Amino acid sequence: MPLENSAENFHPIDSKILDKNSSLVFDIYCKVQDDDENRFVLYASKKPRYREKVRALLRSSDFTEELFIHEQDLAAYFEYATNALRDYVINSDATPEKKMEKVYDLSRDVTHQFFEANSSPEILRGSGQVVELMEKCLEDNKLGFHGLSKIMEKDYYTYTHSINVGLYCMSFALKIGMPADEVHELGLGGMLHDVGKSTLPQGIINKIGSLTEEEFEMVKQHTDKGEAVLRGLGCYGEKVIQVVGQHHEKYNGEGYHQGLVGDDIALFARICKLTDVYDALTTRRSYKKSLKPLEALTIMKSQMGHEFDPKLLNAFIRMMGPQG
Repeated sequence: MPLENSAENFHPIDSKILDKNSSLVFDIYCKVQDDDENRFVLYASKKPRYREKVRALLRSSDFTEELFIHEQDLAAYFEYATNALRDYVINSDATPEKKMEKVYDLSRDVTHQFFEANSSPEILRGSGQVVELMEKCLEDNKLGFHGLSKIMEKDYYTYTHSINVGLYCMSFALKIGMPADEVHELGLGGMLHDVGKSTLPQGIINKIGSLTEEEFEMVKQHTDKGEAVLRGLGCYGEKVIQVVGQHHEKYNGEGYHQGLVGDDIALFARICKLTDVYDALTTRRSYKKSLKPLEALTIMKSQMGHEFDPKLLNAFIRMMGPQG
């Protein structure tokens, strides 16, 4: 069956991750222009009979042109890229900042495909491996909140916001001494907390200005729908799913979708609530400027304090200081 050859079916890849000594698990394409139209032609094949020719091609090429894969190979590409990045994170002498930058780029690519390119939820199955790489970059605790903020995307998009929240969750968990398995689960929950928004119309998600009452009611459904997406995939634990379903609950009981109060809200969801709001306040949107960290924390404490677990909020504020 021939591949769909329109531009939206092809995805640019980072050619630097291609291992010139290993076998390809996906076909690679290059873009050519014919009669003012872009056309994608096969550059290197994954078929075994072309293995040696492809290796020779990859070794000799300087990759000055942009390379692409077809959308049907996205999952294979992300698995391949994750394995290559794992080797870099473990064996490279690069700084923690440089390593995290590369991990951030990969996670941004994965979540962008899910949220913006209508890719299958199956792509999310690799998110656990990405979180493991983030843990390795954070394990020596040198980056901290302020080091992370220099790496993070400063403009608000659903996909970059999701990554930021996951990283903030993990950094906070490490600061308060959570065991490694909980750091992982909390980071995964933070990264996936808004998956339900993938089911909503883009016009609502990207709307400039206030939502109508009807639109807000639609947005509120993303917590229920996010739970359904993760349960459908069948590879996430209950703590991760609780983050997705409860991150809009408020400590005073005025949140959604269950109206939970206080400690009835899962601990991981209470932490995600903090990092979710903080990142939303400190990133730019088309209709508002970003707030400085102190401004955001002041608002969270003085105007929104009733929404958060007070002990967690105070700990979060302390950890966002210059030594954080």
